[in-house]
Amino acid sequence: MNNQKTKKNQNNWDAICSKCAQCCYEKIDFEGHIYYTDIPCEFLDLETNLCRVYEDRENKRPGCVRLTRENIKEGFLPADCPYVADIENYPAPSMTDDSDLEDS
Repeated sequence: MNNQKTKKNQNNWDAICSKCAQCCYEKIDFEGHIYYTDIPCEFLDLETNLCRVYEDRENKRPGCVRLTRENIKEGFLPADCPYVADIENYPAPSMTDDSDLEDS
């Protein structure tokens, strides 16, 4: 029964996702601020915006972060992500290119 409850809670949590896939792009931490790159995870299906190895993603890609209510506050999801919509003063990553980092 606990497995069913856990699965249901995970399904409800996953249902919040808008499937924009922005969080599935490489990020750079530069001087304490997160920047998105234009490099998608190798497991991201660019046509569907879905992970091809979702259930096993943490094993297939050790840097993949499973979202939790605690870690979503860290500032690696885009500002328009439904997971962070209600977080006041959320420190969203910047969408940038390499020239923006060079100018800093």
